[in-house]
Amino acid sequence: MLTRRRFIIVLGGVTLAGLSGCGGEEEEVAACEPRPFRDDDECAVCGMFIAGFAGPKAQACLQDGQLLTFCSTADLFVWLLQPDSVPQLRQAFVHDLGATDWEHPSEDAFIPADVAVYVTDQPLMGAMGPTLASFGSEEAARAFMAEHEGRLLAYEEVDVQVLNDLARAQLHRPM
Repeated sequence: MLTRRRFIIVLGGVTLAGLSGCGGEEEEVAACEPRPFRDDDECAVCGMFIAGFAGPKAQACLQDGQLLTFCSTADLFVWLLQPDSVPQLRQAFVHDLGATDWEHPSEDAFIPADVAVYVTDQPLMGAMGPTLASFGSEEAARAFMAEHEGRLLAYEEVDVQVLNDLARAQLHRPM
């Protein structure tokens, strides 16, 4: 006969046996690295094709191994500033314009987005208009600013107001 005491012991044993499978092997997660853009890559925010446009672009590796692509650093931050995006993010990458040129950013010039510095309020256009110029060093960003002007920002300083200012600049841009 199954008494309450035996039931609790059996239930506890089954629970421990089930948990024993959780501790050993960890699920293998895909590598989190940027890759060259393909002709069919679309921006995760605006949906436009990315290949062939000037300006810094971005990629984001998600916790589940998926890779999102972005036509500009501005669109990356539009995605990052959504409340449900941060828990999904493993690592974001941007082009280092200190190591590549604006017109044709090199596929091997990606750096982690959270260590980059950004120049806003600068005149060069990205795929969708005004964007943030991304750099691997403050020195390279300041050299860019000496030629193009702008305002230096750390990753943490890019917020909704900065993106709104970029959008406003697009509206006032002569066609």
